[in-house]
Amino acid sequence: MVRWANGAILALLPLATAWAQSAPPDIGDNPFRLEDAIAAGRFSLELRPRYNRIEESDKPEVTRGGTVRGVLGWRSAPFEGFRAVLEAIHTDTFSKDFNDDPSQIGSSEYPLLPDPRYTGVNQAYLDYAGEAFGVRAGRQVVRLDSQRWVSDNDFRQIPQLFDGVSARFVPVANVELAGSYFGRVRTTSGDLDTLRLTLLHAAWNPLAGHALAAYGVFHDQPQNGAFTGFADNSYQVAGARAEGTFALHGPVQGLYTLDAARQRPYAGGDARVRGTYWRAGLGAASEAWTLRYDEERKGSNGGQYGVQMPLTDFYAFNGWTLHFFNTPRQGLRDRWLTGRLAFGDFTLYAEGHRFRSDYGNIDFGREVDTGITYAWGDHLVARLQHARYDPGAGTPDASIRKTWLTLSLTY
Repeated sequence: MVRWANGAILALLPLATAWAQSAPPDIGDNPFRLEDAIAAGRFSLELRPRYNRIEESDKPEVTRGGTVRGVLGWRSAPFEGFRAVLEAIHTDTFSKDFNDDPSQIGSSEYPLLPDPRYTGVNQAYLDYAGEAFGVRAGRQVVRLDSQRWVSDNDFRQIPQLFDGVSARFVPVANVELAGSYFGRVRTTSGDLDTLRLTLLHAAWNPLAGHALAAYGVFHDQPQNGAFTGFADNSYQVAGARAEGTFALHGPVQGLYTLDAARQRPYAGGDARVRGTYWRAGLGAASEAWTLRYDEERKGSNGGQYGVQMPLTDFYAFNGWTLHFFNTPRQGLRDRWLTGRLAFGDFTLYAEGHRFRSDYGNIDFGREVDTGITYAWGDHLVARLQHARYDPGAGTPDASIRKTWLTLSLTY
């Protein structure tokens, strides 16, 4: 199956590239039929090879090797407000010298690199978009606000996608209401897991450049990826978020983020599933640079449970090494400084983290992440990243070093 999929994708690449670069049929202002919408559709292509190197001080071997993602998609032209999207995905490995099976994380001599081989359906949905109302049914990307609670976690070669229905409604200008329900998740390991996930969201733009939002997450899935030792980790979250920009001086803009939420048990979840979350950040930015400081607290229930976020964008928070993929039962406080500098086609990026526990004030260590990207036009981007985690004194944690070199080709 893998060899067949490789051949099929390679055979389709010239067709996809030619179609993506060609203009759609000129349909003018005349109404057109369903077959016209199909004929006016567009193919899309993504290829993303990556070299990985991972060192962990408690593992005798060093992970080295390559992974690659290929996504071939098709999107119809709109027809009476409807649009169909279909994508196929294949991921593979090359020069493999690593463990990509999370079930062997404790027994393998290699640090985990969870990007296994996979062939299947990626996004596949039917979309309706009206002026005030929209609905999407099928397998889809879900990104809730900052992606802190729900995301596709797209750094992984297999994105996390959800099967279900989402809808949005704009009752008045600058206000949007949204709700969704999903019955399955395709994980970043390629597994299909059953869940009952309900999301509620309300957003308001009171002024240009400012947004206020309230959200609810109801996640009924006893074994959801949070390693707590509990038989049922189902939870509910209620939160609010404010984010925006304001003028400082000339082209320099101020940035702020405020986010707070409460997590509680849901649908039979363990009674110890209790904690609060908040984040506050402030910074300044121009087109060429960004500098900001943030603090985040994933609270602890008296040292019994730390706020868990099993559907989050793990690479966007708490460091790229993923040492805090699972929140310790003592909770986590993260203070970090972020910097960005753009010049020509290059962009430099860095962030430094300082970690402590919420309960007991334990020194959990520090992490420094750096990266540089170079863009060749609109279709090809190269990215080199390095992450270094060092544990706090007196903790049994391992030191971690990770390096990635990624090429992204999109049409």
